[in-house]
Amino acid sequence: MTTCDLRTTAVFPVTHREHGITSVSLRELLVNAHEYTDVACVVPPATVGMLRVLYVIAARVTGLDRASSVEEWSVRRRAILNEGAFRKKHLDEYLEKYADRWDLFHPVWPWLQDPRLVEQAELKPANVLDPTRPGDNSPIWWRHTHRDHSPPIPVAEALQWLLVHHFYGSGGTGGTRQVGNVHSQHMSAGPLRSTLSFHPWCGTLFETLIAGIPSPSTVASPSGEDLAPWELGERHDPLATPPDATWPAGVLTGRSRHAILLVANDTADHVVGCYLTWAWKQKHPPHEDPYTIHSRRNDGTWEPRAADATRALWRDVDALLADHPEHHRPAILTATLSLPDRYHETLRVRAYGFDQDRKATNNAWYTATTPPLVTTMSENDPARATGARLLHTAAEEVATEMRKALRKAYRSLGTGQPGRRDDDVPWLAPADTHYWPAAENLFWDCLRHNSFDDPHRAYVRIAVDAVDVATRHISHQPPVAREVARAVQDLRIFAAKKNPRPPKTKDDDDGE
Repeated sequence: MTTCDLRTTAVFPVTHREHGITSVSLRELLVNAHEYTDVACVVPPATVGMLRVLYVIAARVTGLDRASSVEEWSVRRRAILNEGAFRKKHLDEYLEKYADRWDLFHPVWPWLQDPRLVEQAELKPANVLDPTRPGDNSPIWWRHTHRDHSPPIPVAEALQWLLVHHFYGSGGTGGTRQVGNVHSQHMSAGPLRSTLSFHPWCGTLFETLIAGIPSPSTVASPSGEDLAPWELGERHDPLATPPDATWPAGVLTGRSRHAILLVANDTADHVVGCYLTWAWKQKHPPHEDPYTIHSRRNDGTWEPRAADATRALWRDVDALLADHPEHHRPAILTATLSLPDRYHETLRVRAYGFDQDRKATNNAWYTATTPPLVTTMSENDPARATGARLLHTAAEEVATEMRKALRKAYRSLGTGQPGRRDDDVPWLAPADTHYWPAAENLFWDCLRHNSFDDPHRAYVRIAVDAVDVATRHISHQPPVAREVARAVQDLRIFAAKKNPRPPKTKDDDDGE
Protein backbone atom coordinates (compact mmCIF):
# COMPACT_ATOMS: atom_id res chain seq x y z
CA MET A 1 0.00 0.00 0.00
CA THR A 2 1.25 3.51 -0.87
CA THR A 3 1.97 5.38 2.36
CA CYS A 4 3.64 8.56 3.57
CA ASP A 5 3.28 8.85 7.36
CA LEU A 6 4.02 12.47 8.24
CA ARG A 7 4.95 11.44 11.78
CA THR A 8 8.01 9.59 10.53
CA THR A 9 8.73 10.94 7.03
CA ALA A 10 11.17 13.86 6.77
CA VAL A 11 9.10 16.33 4.75
CA PHE A 12 9.02 19.35 7.09
CA PRO A 13 11.84 21.86 6.41
CA VAL A 14 13.19 23.64 9.49
CA THR A 15 16.23 25.69 10.46
CA HIS A 16 18.40 24.24 13.22
CA ARG A 17 20.22 26.75 15.38
CA GLU A 18 23.58 25.05 14.68
CA HIS A 19 23.17 22.83 11.61
CA GLY A 20 21.16 25.09 9.29
CA ILE A 21 18.24 23.97 7.14
CA THR A 22 17.20 20.33 7.37
CA SER A 23 14.09 18.23 6.76
CA VAL A 24 12.47 16.39 9.64
CA SER A 25 9.34 14.39 10.39
CA LEU A 26 6.36 15.90 12.18
CA ARG A 27 7.24 14.15 15.43
CA GLU A 28 10.87 15.22 15.26
CA LEU A 29 9.86 18.80 14.52
CA LEU A 30 7.70 18.96 17.64
CA VAL A 31 9.97 17.01 19.96
CA ASN A 32 12.95 19.20 19.06
CA ALA A 33 11.10 22.46 18.40
CA HIS A 34 13.18 24.18 21.09
CA GLU A 35 16.31 23.46 19.00
CA TYR A 36 14.93 24.93 15.77
CA THR A 37 14.64 28.61 14.98
CA ASP A 38 12.40 28.70 11.93
CA VAL A 39 10.19 26.87 9.46
CA ALA A 40 12.11 26.87 6.18
CA CYS A 41 9.49 26.39 3.46
CA VAL A 42 10.67 27.55 0.04
CA VAL A 43 7.20 29.00 -0.58
CA PRO A 44 6.29 31.59 2.11
CA PRO A 45 2.50 31.02 1.86
CA ALA A 46 3.13 27.36 2.67
CA THR A 47 4.81 28.46 5.88
CA VAL A 48 1.58 30.17 6.96
CA GLY A 49 -0.39 26.98 6.40
CA MET A 50 2.24 24.87 8.17
CA LEU A 51 2.31 27.23 11.15
CA ARG A 52 -1.46 27.11 11.51
CA VAL A 53 -1.39 23.30 11.53
CA LEU A 54 1.41 23.34 14.12
CA TYR A 55 -0.47 25.87 16.26
CA VAL A 56 -3.39 23.44 16.50
CA ILE A 57 -1.17 20.53 17.50
CA ALA A 58 0.71 22.71 20.01
CA ALA A 59 -2.58 23.80 21.58
CA ARG A 60 -3.75 20.20 21.85
CA VAL A 61 -0.60 18.71 23.40
CA THR A 62 -0.12 21.56 25.90
CA GLY A 63 -3.75 21.82 26.97
CA LEU A 64 -4.00 25.47 25.95
CA ASP A 65 -7.13 24.58 24.00
CA ARG A 66 -8.86 23.62 27.24
CA ALA A 67 -8.64 27.08 28.81
CA SER A 68 -12.11 28.41 29.61
CA SER A 69 -11.17 32.09 29.67
CA VAL A 70 -8.53 34.47 28.36
CA GLU A 71 -7.12 34.85 31.87
CA GLU A 72 -6.72 31.09 32.34
CA TRP A 73 -5.24 30.80 28.86
CA SER A 74 -2.65 33.52 29.62
CA VAL A 75 -1.58 31.86 32.88
CA ARG A 76 -1.24 28.46 31.21
CA ARG A 77 0.73 29.93 28.34
CA ARG A 78 3.25 31.50 30.71
CA ALA A 79 3.73 28.18 32.48
CA ILE A 80 4.21 26.31 29.18
CA LEU A 81 6.80 28.81 27.97
CA ASN A 82 8.70 28.37 31.22
CA GLU A 83 8.94 24.62 30.50
CA GLY A 84 10.85 25.44 27.31
CA ALA A 85 9.85 22.37 25.25
CA PHE A 86 6.94 20.11 24.39
CA ARG A 87 6.47 17.04 26.57
CA LYS A 88 7.24 13.91 24.55
CA LYS A 89 4.64 11.87 26.39
CA HIS A 90 1.82 14.27 25.47
CA LEU A 91 3.05 14.53 21.90
CA ASP A 92 3.16 10.79 21.40
CA GLU A 93 -0.27 10.35 22.97
CA TYR A 94 -1.78 12.89 20.59
CA LEU A 95 -0.04 11.56 17.48
CA GLU A 96 -1.04 8.01 18.37
CA LYS A 97 -4.65 9.00 19.08
CA TYR A 98 -5.04 9.83 15.39
CA ALA A 99 -2.58 7.24 14.13
CA ASP A 100 -4.42 6.60 10.84
CA ARG A 101 -4.84 10.31 10.04
CA TRP A 102 -1.23 11.39 9.40
CA ASP A 103 -0.73 9.41 6.19
CA LEU A 104 -0.65 11.69 3.15
CA PHE A 105 -1.91 8.82 0.95
CA HIS A 106 -4.22 6.92 3.32
CA PRO A 107 -7.06 5.28 1.35
CA VAL A 108 -9.80 6.48 3.75
CA TRP A 109 -8.38 9.48 5.65
CA PRO A 110 -5.56 11.03 3.58
CA TRP A 111 -4.24 14.01 5.54
CA LEU A 112 -6.09 17.26 4.62
CA GLN A 113 -7.65 15.56 1.60
CA ASP A 114 -10.95 14.08 0.45
CA PRO A 115 -10.84 10.55 -1.04
CA ARG A 116 -14.41 10.93 -2.37
CA LEU A 117 -12.96 12.94 -5.24
CA VAL A 118 -11.90 9.73 -7.00
CA GLU A 119 -15.58 9.16 -7.81
CA GLN A 120 -16.83 12.76 -7.78
CA ALA A 121 -14.18 14.76 -9.66
CA GLU A 122 -11.82 14.63 -12.61
CA LEU A 123 -8.16 13.71 -12.32
CA LYS A 124 -5.70 16.46 -13.26
CA PRO A 125 -1.95 16.33 -13.98
CA ALA A 126 0.54 17.33 -11.32
CA ASN A 127 0.91 20.75 -12.98
CA VAL A 128 -2.40 21.83 -11.45
CA LEU A 129 -0.99 21.40 -7.96
CA ASP A 130 1.98 23.70 -8.61
CA PRO A 131 0.75 27.22 -9.53
CA THR A 132 4.22 28.20 -10.79
CA ARG A 133 3.81 25.77 -13.67
CA PRO A 134 1.77 26.68 -16.75
CA GLY A 135 -1.81 25.46 -16.80
CA ASP A 136 -3.23 22.79 -19.07
CA ASN A 137 -4.00 25.18 -21.93
CA SER A 138 -1.29 27.80 -21.39
CA PRO A 139 1.34 28.58 -24.05
CA ILE A 140 4.68 27.03 -23.22
CA TRP A 141 7.54 29.49 -23.03
CA TRP A 142 10.23 28.72 -20.48
CA ARG A 143 8.96 25.67 -18.54
CA HIS A 144 8.07 22.69 -20.66
CA THR A 145 5.63 21.18 -18.21
CA HIS A 146 2.43 21.07 -20.26
CA ARG A 147 -0.30 18.50 -19.73
CA ASP A 148 1.35 15.82 -21.80
CA HIS A 149 4.66 16.29 -20.00
CA SER A 150 3.86 16.91 -16.34
CA PRO A 151 6.89 15.95 -14.24
CA PRO A 152 6.06 14.39 -10.88
CA ILE A 153 6.40 16.60 -7.80
CA PRO A 154 8.53 15.44 -4.83
CA VAL A 155 6.28 14.65 -1.90
CA ALA A 156 7.84 17.28 0.39
CA GLU A 157 7.14 19.95 -2.23
CA ALA A 158 3.64 18.60 -2.86
CA LEU A 159 2.90 18.90 0.86
CA GLN A 160 3.67 22.62 0.70
CA TRP A 161 1.46 23.15 -2.35
CA LEU A 162 -1.32 21.26 -0.60
CA LEU A 163 -1.19 23.82 2.22
CA VAL A 164 -1.04 26.73 -0.22
CA HIS A 165 -4.22 25.61 -1.98
CA HIS A 166 -6.13 25.17 1.27
CA PHE A 167 -5.35 28.69 2.47
CA TYR A 168 -4.60 30.73 -0.67
CA GLY A 169 -6.34 28.71 -3.37
CA SER A 170 -7.80 30.40 -6.43
CA GLY A 171 -11.42 31.21 -7.04
CA GLY A 172 -13.34 30.68 -10.26
CA THR A 173 -12.96 27.63 -12.45
CA GLY A 174 -11.47 24.45 -11.00
CA GLY A 175 -11.91 20.77 -11.56
CA THR A 176 -15.47 19.60 -12.17
CA ARG A 177 -17.12 17.84 -9.20
CA GLN A 178 -20.52 16.19 -9.03
CA VAL A 179 -22.30 15.73 -5.70
CA GLY A 180 -25.88 14.53 -6.01
CA ASN A 181 -27.54 16.66 -8.65
CA VAL A 182 -24.96 19.43 -8.38
CA HIS A 183 -22.40 19.38 -11.19
CA SER A 184 -20.03 22.33 -10.91
CA GLN A 185 -16.46 23.47 -11.37
CA HIS A 186 -16.71 26.83 -9.59
CA MET A 187 -14.46 27.21 -6.53
CA SER A 188 -14.47 29.94 -3.87
CA ALA A 189 -11.17 31.66 -3.12
CA GLY A 190 -9.18 30.42 -0.14
CA PRO A 191 -9.74 32.12 3.24
CA LEU A 192 -6.37 33.92 3.15
CA ARG A 193 -6.22 34.64 -0.56
CA SER A 194 -4.51 37.96 -1.40
CA THR A 195 -3.99 38.80 2.28
CA LEU A 196 -1.05 39.80 4.45
CA SER A 197 -0.59 37.67 7.62
CA PHE A 198 1.39 38.64 10.72
CA HIS A 199 2.84 36.08 13.12
CA PRO A 200 4.77 36.51 16.40
CA TRP A 201 8.37 35.35 16.01
CA CYS A 202 10.56 34.31 18.94
CA GLY A 203 14.01 32.84 19.47
CA THR A 204 12.99 29.18 19.08
CA LEU A 205 10.31 27.44 17.07
CA PHE A 206 8.78 26.12 20.30
CA GLU A 207 8.32 29.67 21.60
CA THR A 208 7.05 30.85 18.21
CA LEU A 209 4.36 28.15 18.16
CA ILE A 210 3.17 28.89 21.69
CA ALA A 211 3.15 32.65 21.08
CA GLY A 212 1.23 32.13 17.83
CA ILE A 213 -1.78 30.30 19.30
CA PRO A 214 -4.76 32.68 19.31
CA SER A 215 -6.65 33.34 22.54
CA PRO A 216 -10.20 32.12 23.27
CA SER A 217 -11.47 35.65 22.57
CA THR A 218 -10.84 34.99 18.87
CA VAL A 219 -14.31 33.45 18.75
CA ALA A 220 -16.94 35.59 20.47
CA SER A 221 -19.54 32.88 21.08
CA PRO A 222 -18.11 29.42 20.27
CA SER A 223 -20.59 26.77 19.20
CA GLY A 224 -20.11 23.21 18.08
CA GLU A 225 -17.29 20.78 18.68
CA ASP A 226 -13.85 22.12 17.82
CA LEU A 227 -12.13 19.63 15.49
CA ALA A 228 -9.23 19.89 13.07
CA PRO A 229 -9.70 18.20 9.66
CA TRP A 230 -7.61 15.21 10.79
CA GLU A 231 -9.75 14.83 13.94
CA LEU A 232 -13.15 14.59 12.24
CA GLY A 233 -15.31 11.53 12.77
CA GLU A 234 -17.10 11.81 9.44
CA ARG A 235 -16.86 13.73 6.19
CA HIS A 236 -18.79 16.97 5.77
CA ASP A 237 -21.63 17.34 3.29
CA PRO A 238 -20.30 19.57 0.48
CA LEU A 239 -23.83 20.93 -0.12
CA ALA A 240 -24.50 21.86 3.50
CA THR A 241 -23.86 25.22 5.14
CA PRO A 242 -20.30 25.41 6.52
CA PRO A 243 -20.15 25.55 10.32
CA ASP A 244 -19.31 28.64 12.37
CA ALA A 245 -15.68 29.12 13.32
CA THR A 246 -14.64 27.32 16.50
CA TRP A 247 -11.55 27.86 18.67
CA PRO A 248 -8.75 27.06 18.06
CA ALA A 249 -8.79 24.35 15.36
CA GLY A 250 -11.74 25.72 13.43
CA VAL A 251 -10.26 29.21 13.26
CA LEU A 252 -6.86 27.91 12.23
CA THR A 253 -7.57 25.00 9.88
CA GLY A 254 -11.31 24.61 9.40
CA ARG A 255 -12.14 27.22 6.76
CA SER A 256 -10.69 25.78 3.55
CA ARG A 257 -12.91 26.09 0.45
CA HIS A 258 -10.94 23.60 -1.66
CA ALA A 259 -11.15 19.81 -1.85
CA ILE A 260 -7.89 18.13 -2.87
CA LEU A 261 -6.62 14.60 -3.35
CA LEU A 262 -3.02 13.78 -4.25
CA VAL A 263 -2.12 10.80 -6.42
CA ALA A 264 1.27 9.25 -5.66
CA ASN A 265 3.62 7.03 -7.61
CA ASP A 266 4.31 3.46 -6.47
CA THR A 267 7.06 4.47 -4.05
CA ALA A 268 5.09 7.36 -2.49
CA ASP A 269 7.97 9.77 -2.91
CA HIS A 270 6.42 11.80 -5.75
CA VAL A 271 2.96 13.09 -6.67
CA VAL A 272 2.00 12.35 -10.26
CA GLY A 273 -1.51 13.81 -10.37
CA CYS A 274 -4.24 15.36 -8.27
CA TYR A 275 -7.89 16.19 -7.92
CA LEU A 276 -8.54 19.87 -7.15
CA THR A 277 -12.05 21.24 -6.90
CA TRP A 278 -14.61 22.89 -4.60
CA ALA A 279 -15.19 21.71 -1.03
CA TRP A 280 -18.35 23.71 -0.22
CA LYS A 281 -21.10 25.23 -2.34
CA GLN A 282 -22.36 27.54 0.42
CA LYS A 283 -20.36 30.46 1.83
CA HIS A 284 -18.59 30.20 5.17
CA PRO A 285 -19.95 32.41 7.97
CA PRO A 286 -17.87 35.60 8.23
CA HIS A 287 -14.98 35.61 10.68
CA GLU A 288 -12.06 37.96 11.31
CA ASP A 289 -8.80 36.08 11.00
CA PRO A 290 -6.57 36.76 14.04
CA TYR A 291 -3.41 37.18 11.93
CA THR A 292 -4.50 39.97 9.57
CA ILE A 293 -4.99 43.73 9.82
CA HIS A 294 -8.63 44.62 9.19
CA SER A 295 -9.51 47.91 7.50
CA ARG A 296 -12.87 49.62 7.42
CA ARG A 297 -14.68 49.66 4.09
CA ASN A 298 -16.70 52.65 2.93
CA ASP A 299 -19.90 50.89 3.99
CA GLY A 300 -18.60 50.44 7.56
CA THR A 301 -17.82 46.73 7.31
CA TRP A 302 -14.32 45.32 7.73
CA GLU A 303 -11.97 43.51 5.36
CA PRO A 304 -8.46 42.04 5.73
CA ARG A 305 -5.69 44.25 4.39
CA ALA A 306 -4.58 43.02 1.00
CA ALA A 307 -1.03 41.97 0.25
CA ASP A 308 0.88 44.26 -2.11
CA ALA A 309 4.31 43.21 -3.28
CA THR A 310 5.21 46.84 -4.02
CA ARG A 311 4.45 47.99 -0.47
CA ALA A 312 7.20 47.70 2.17
CA LEU A 313 6.31 46.18 5.55
CA TRP A 314 7.14 49.31 7.57
CA ARG A 315 4.15 51.06 6.00
CA ASP A 316 1.90 48.76 8.04
CA VAL A 317 3.81 49.00 11.34
CA ASP A 318 1.60 51.73 12.80
CA ALA A 319 -1.41 49.47 12.23
CA LEU A 320 0.33 46.76 14.28
CA LEU A 321 1.01 49.05 17.24
CA ALA A 322 -2.48 50.38 17.92
CA ASP A 323 -6.11 50.09 16.91
CA HIS A 324 -7.60 52.99 14.99
CA PRO A 325 -11.12 53.95 13.89
CA GLU A 326 -10.15 52.94 10.35
CA HIS A 327 -8.30 49.72 11.16
CA HIS A 328 -7.56 47.29 13.96
CA ARG A 329 -4.46 45.26 14.40
CA PRO A 330 -4.26 41.46 14.25
CA ALA A 331 -5.72 39.91 17.40
CA ILE A 332 -2.67 37.68 17.74
CA LEU A 333 -0.50 40.74 18.38
CA THR A 334 -2.77 42.02 21.12
CA ALA A 335 -2.32 38.61 22.75
CA THR A 336 1.46 39.11 22.85
CA LEU A 337 0.99 41.77 25.53
CA SER A 338 0.29 39.05 28.10
CA LEU A 339 3.51 37.14 27.33
CA PRO A 340 6.20 37.08 30.04
CA ASP A 341 8.12 40.36 30.21
CA ARG A 342 11.30 38.79 28.81
CA TYR A 343 9.61 38.46 25.41
CA HIS A 344 8.60 42.11 25.18
CA GLU A 345 12.13 43.22 24.30
CA THR A 346 12.84 40.48 21.76
CA LEU A 347 9.62 39.29 20.10
CA ARG A 348 9.44 40.32 16.46
CA VAL A 349 6.66 40.05 13.91
CA ARG A 350 6.99 38.03 10.71
CA ALA A 351 4.79 39.11 7.80
CA TYR A 352 3.78 36.78 4.96
CA GLY A 353 2.14 38.28 1.90
CA PHE A 354 0.73 36.70 -1.24
CA ASP A 355 -0.09 39.33 -3.85
CA GLN A 356 -2.99 37.80 -5.82
CA ASP A 357 -6.28 38.74 -7.37
CA ARG A 358 -9.48 37.08 -6.16
CA LYS A 359 -9.58 34.65 -9.08
CA ALA A 360 -6.52 32.82 -10.37
CA THR A 361 -3.67 35.31 -10.91
CA ASN A 362 -0.68 35.04 -8.56
CA ASN A 363 1.64 38.04 -8.79
CA ALA A 364 4.26 37.56 -6.07
CA TRP A 365 4.78 36.27 -2.55
CA TYR A 366 7.05 37.85 0.00
CA THR A 367 8.02 37.86 3.65
CA ALA A 368 9.61 40.38 6.02
CA THR A 369 10.36 40.65 9.72
CA THR A 370 10.02 43.69 11.97
CA PRO A 371 12.30 44.72 14.83
CA PRO A 372 10.87 44.00 18.34
CA LEU A 373 7.53 45.79 18.58
CA VAL A 374 5.78 44.83 21.84
CA THR A 375 7.36 47.63 23.89
CA THR A 376 6.18 50.14 21.26
CA MET A 377 2.52 49.06 21.26
CA SER A 378 0.02 51.63 22.45
CA GLU A 379 -0.58 49.78 25.74
CA ASN A 380 3.13 50.03 26.61
CA ASP A 381 4.20 53.28 24.94
CA PRO A 382 1.25 55.29 23.60
CA ALA A 383 3.45 58.23 22.57
CA ARG A 384 5.62 56.10 20.29
CA ALA A 385 2.62 54.26 18.85
CA THR A 386 1.02 57.61 18.02
CA GLY A 387 4.34 58.85 16.65
CA ALA A 388 4.58 55.86 14.33
CA ARG A 389 1.15 56.68 12.93
CA LEU A 390 2.15 60.34 12.42
CA LEU A 391 5.34 59.32 10.62
CA HIS A 392 3.57 56.84 8.37
CA THR A 393 0.76 59.26 7.55
CA ALA A 394 3.27 61.98 6.68
CA ALA A 395 5.25 59.61 4.46
CA GLU A 396 2.15 58.56 2.53
CA GLU A 397 0.87 62.12 2.13
CA VAL A 398 4.23 63.44 0.93
CA ALA A 399 4.54 60.55 -1.53
CA THR A 400 1.12 61.43 -2.95
CA GLU A 401 2.10 65.09 -3.28
CA MET A 402 5.41 64.17 -4.88
CA ARG A 403 3.71 62.10 -7.54
CA LYS A 404 1.10 64.83 -8.06
CA ALA A 405 3.83 67.48 -8.50
CA LEU A 406 5.81 65.33 -10.93
CA ARG A 407 2.72 64.51 -12.92
CA LYS A 408 1.80 68.19 -13.13
CA ALA A 409 5.34 69.15 -14.18
CA TYR A 410 5.45 66.53 -16.91
CA ARG A 411 2.02 67.53 -18.26
CA SER A 412 3.03 71.21 -18.28
CA LEU A 413 5.73 70.38 -20.82
CA GLY A 414 3.03 69.37 -23.27
CA THR A 415 3.96 65.69 -23.15
CA GLY A 416 1.98 62.61 -22.23
CA GLN A 417 -1.68 61.79 -22.67
CA PRO A 418 -4.10 63.73 -20.45
CA GLY A 419 -6.41 60.75 -20.04
CA ARG A 420 -3.75 58.57 -18.44
CA ARG A 421 -2.57 59.32 -14.93
CA ASP A 422 0.66 57.40 -14.46
CA ASP A 423 1.59 55.06 -17.27
CA ASP A 424 3.17 57.71 -19.49
CA VAL A 425 4.96 59.76 -16.78
CA PRO A 426 8.49 58.31 -16.77
CA TRP A 427 9.60 60.29 -13.70
CA LEU A 428 7.28 58.56 -11.26
CA ALA A 429 8.95 55.15 -11.04
CA PRO A 430 12.51 56.40 -10.38
CA ALA A 431 11.18 58.92 -7.86
CA ASP A 432 9.34 56.17 -5.99
CA THR A 433 12.40 53.94 -6.14
CA HIS A 434 14.47 56.62 -4.42
CA TYR A 435 11.79 57.89 -2.05
CA TRP A 436 10.48 54.80 -0.30
CA PRO A 437 13.76 53.19 0.92
CA ALA A 438 14.94 56.57 2.23
CA ALA A 439 11.54 57.13 3.84
CA GLU A 440 11.82 53.77 5.58
CA ASN A 441 15.24 54.66 7.02
CA LEU A 442 13.83 57.95 8.30
CA PHE A 443 10.82 56.17 9.83
CA TRP A 444 12.90 53.73 11.88
CA ASP A 445 15.41 56.42 12.85
CA CYS A 446 12.69 58.77 14.11
CA LEU A 447 10.88 55.94 15.89
CA ARG A 448 14.11 54.85 17.58
CA HIS A 449 14.87 58.38 18.82
CA ASN A 450 11.25 59.41 19.57
CA SER A 451 11.55 62.24 17.06
CA PHE A 452 8.08 63.09 15.77
CA ASP A 453 8.27 66.86 15.16
CA ASP A 454 7.75 68.25 11.66
CA PRO A 455 7.46 64.85 9.94
CA HIS A 456 6.14 66.35 6.68
CA ARG A 457 9.16 68.65 6.38
CA ALA A 458 11.49 65.69 6.93
CA TYR A 459 9.80 63.58 4.27
CA VAL A 460 9.62 66.50 1.82
CA ARG A 461 13.40 66.76 1.99
CA ILE A 462 13.54 63.14 0.81
CA ALA A 463 10.93 63.85 -1.86
CA VAL A 464 12.93 66.80 -3.19
CA ASP A 465 15.96 64.52 -3.53
CA ALA A 466 13.76 61.95 -5.29
CA VAL A 467 12.52 64.58 -7.75
CA ASP A 468 16.12 65.52 -8.50
CA VAL A 469 17.12 61.88 -9.05
CA ALA A 470 14.16 61.29 -11.39
CA THR A 471 14.73 64.40 -13.53
CA ARG A 472 18.45 65.23 -13.42
CA HIS A 473 19.12 63.51 -16.75
CA ILE A 474 17.00 66.13 -18.51
CA SER A 475 16.80 69.06 -16.09
CA HIS A 476 19.55 70.92 -17.98
CA GLN A 477 16.86 71.90 -20.45
CA PRO A 478 15.35 75.25 -19.35
CA PRO A 479 11.65 74.27 -19.71
CA VAL A 480 12.25 71.12 -17.66
CA ALA A 481 14.29 72.99 -15.04
CA ARG A 482 11.47 75.54 -14.70
CA GLU A 483 8.78 72.88 -14.15
CA VAL A 484 10.95 70.87 -11.77
CA ALA A 485 11.59 74.01 -9.72
CA ARG A 486 7.84 74.56 -9.49
CA ALA A 487 7.35 70.95 -8.38
CA VAL A 488 9.91 71.41 -5.61
CA GLN A 489 8.25 74.68 -4.59
CA ASP A 490 4.85 72.94 -4.43
CA LEU A 491 6.30 70.27 -2.13
CA ARG A 492 7.82 72.85 0.21
CA ILE A 493 4.57 74.81 0.35
CA PHE A 494 2.75 71.58 1.20
CA ALA A 495 5.19 70.88 4.05
CA ALA A 496 4.82 74.42 5.37
CA LYS A 497 1.04 74.03 5.48
CA LYS A 498 1.25 70.67 7.23
CA ASN A 499 3.98 71.66 9.72
CA PRO A 500 3.73 75.46 10.03
CA ARG A 501 6.50 77.27 11.86
CA PRO A 502 5.41 79.10 15.03
CA PRO A 503 5.05 82.86 14.45
CA LYS A 504 8.00 84.99 15.47
CA THR A 505 7.63 86.94 18.68
CA LYS A 506 9.02 90.38 19.54
CA ASP A 507 11.70 88.69 21.63
CA ASP A 508 12.79 86.66 18.58
CA ASP A 509 13.13 89.86 16.53
CA ASP A 510 15.12 91.57 19.29
CA GLY A 511 17.43 88.56 19.51
CA GLU A 512 18.20 88.85 15.83
